[in-house]
Amino acid sequence: MQFCEVKTGDVLKKIIPIALSVLLFSATTLLADSIYLKNGNKVSGIITREDADSVRIKINIGATVTFSRDDIDSIKKDSDDEHAEMNEAWENEKAGKETRKITDDVYEETQERKGLEEYKGKWVTPEEKERLQASNIAGELKNIHRQKGFSSSGDREKRSDFANTLLDKGKWFVKETEHFSVFYTDIAQSKIVSDKAEYYFEKISYDLGFEDGIDWDKRCQVYIIESVDKWKVFLKGIGFNAELVGGFVPNYGEKEMFLCALSDTYLALTFPHELTHLIFRDIAGKSTIPLWLNEGLANYEASVTSISNDLLVEQIKHGRHILLGDLLRMAHYPEGKEMRELFYAQSEKLVEFLITQHGRKKFRKFCDLILQDKSFFEAIFTAYKGDFKDVEDFNIKMVEYIVK
Repeated sequence: MQFCEVKTGDVLKKIIPIALSVLLFSATTLLADSIYLKNGNKVSGIITREDADSVRIKINIGATVTFSRDDIDSIKKDSDDEHAEMNEAWENEKAGKETRKITDDVYEETQERKGLEEYKGKWVTPEEKERLQASNIAGELKNIHRQKGFSSSGDREKRSDFANTLLDKGKWFVKETEHFSVFYTDIAQSKIVSDKAEYYFEKISYDLGFEDGIDWDKRCQVYIIESVDKWKVFLKGIGFNAELVGGFVPNYGEKEMFLCALSDTYLALTFPHELTHLIFRDIAGKSTIPLWLNEGLANYEASVTSISNDLLVEQIKHGRHILLGDLLRMAHYPEGKEMRELFYAQSEKLVEFLITQHGRKKFRKFCDLILQDKSFFEAIFTAYKGDFKDVEDFNIKMVEYIVK
């Protein structure tokens, strides 16, 4: 049997030729021995070779080590019986390892034939493994999760009175992404917003024709009020109507957004709606944004329609919808629940028609012209040149798109 050999120092230069070693030490009896080194270490095994410069010792079934005489303090040689016991122990250990390996290999093959997979020392079905992995990840993340608390005392950010009114009360936390700082008291609500905040930012920017994104000089501050009752108290405290919808942006320049967690679904819809208002206002600057375009685009990005498309079609069939000219002239929200729902639904469909049927680039050009105070049809026939013959053709194609 051959053994791997480890040499120390310049032992290779000091070891005499093998043939000479055999002649000198062939009569030497191998013993179970101990080598005490000058550095205080002890090496036990069976000495297999000695000469004037070095000593070689077998330390297990598959390895020998050679030490320079200069490194050795003393040597203790044990009895023949202990030598035999050591060799027997090594052989038994080797045989045991080989037997266990064969047994393990057979068992592993058997489990794999059953369609099982090993996970943390257990053989389970792929479905069980997936569940266990997910459970362990969730448990580990829950254990290591640390919420970043917010302290108004060390806050140097310039905030509106609305924000300061909120942050001065209760225990707040903040979660930051590239473009957002989400302030919350309930971590579940913060995840609804923060997990998709950057997705909505990129999607809205892309739909508006800004493929390379939009640069913001500071993060948008999003404040989530955890319940309807607290939302009403907050609105009343800042002089707003307590029946106001569940989200608003009071000052677009400050990039602040306030949302009420009326429900998880509502929160997920309100955020992209209000974010669209904020982004579009940031693009528009001081230009006037038509009401239909502002609300239609916000509803389109939030993927929410005030009434179902079937109901909208019914209104059109019975001539109860808002005529295009009236829709474009609206500077204030219409009175009554039914008319307001029609306004939102038709505005959204108009935006959807322009973006999905004729592309983002044309829609961006259209928006640029509108923000330059061009009339609706002047902007349409410039940005969508050749797509519509006249006003009547535009109106027909839009209605066909809605009712098809």
